[in-house]
Amino acid sequence: MVAKAATRGADVLVLDLEDGVHPSHKDAARERLQESRAAAAGAGAAVALRTNPPEDPGGQADLEAAAAAGFDAVLLPKAEADETVRVARDVVGRTTPLWLMIETAPGAANVFDLARVPGVEGLVFGSADYRLSVGARSRGDESDLAFVRQRVLLAARAAGVRCWDAPWFAFRDREGLRRSARRAAEAGFDGKSAVHPAQIPVIHEAFAPTAEERAWAERVVRVMEDAAAREVAVAELDGELLEELHLRQARRLLAR
Repeated sequence: MVAKAATRGADVLVLDLEDGVHPSHKDAARERLQESRAAAAGAGAAVALRTNPPEDPGGQADLEAAAAAGFDAVLLPKAEADETVRVARDVVGRTTPLWLMIETAPGAANVFDLARVPGVEGLVFGSADYRLSVGARSRGDESDLAFVRQRVLLAARAAGVRCWDAPWFAFRDREGLRRSARRAAEAGFDGKSAVHPAQIPVIHEAFAPTAEERAWAERVVRVMEDAAAREVAVAELDGELLEELHLRQARRLLAR
């Protein structure tokens, strides 16, 4: 499964020692990390390891094994306290990026401090554990997650790190996934977690600019470059005033 996952088009593969491995098999999975990482890296995607929480049994051993196996990043689940994150960073080393899963009430409350811990390079929102943490009932429209999503994203942007949205767990519901992924893309997330290979092309499509967005961005670039050549700071396009920020926005869209 690990080797096959590398061929399905994901930008990042996350090997999961936490929820994805039964407790009776965690030692064996940890012992095979180097082999598994090599198999997952076969198609060129970045490979990260989600460990068990550092305070849980095996969590420390996971971090030590991750450092030895040379993963591209370590995904720390249920990040809540900056001191725990600092300890994890010291174990995995300062050259291995840490990504934090923000998936509990304390994690969401402390997310601005967590995102600024040296070595943290990304935040991943986890909706399932977050709902459990706050006692929420699952809602198909995700309206109950709007506040915490925006908070996690804002913390990431304030700290200058990347941010990925939570997965859509109903993996056969392609339309629900498409709506969720599109909302995440429009909000500013860098990507979205997937729980099944069939979700990958849907997510890629949702995060890619539409034909209309690309056409708008290309026109903005042309208009603003022409304005710059005339030493004009502000231009007009279809009744809208354009400034330098619109040019940056357009170029970012075209770079997706």
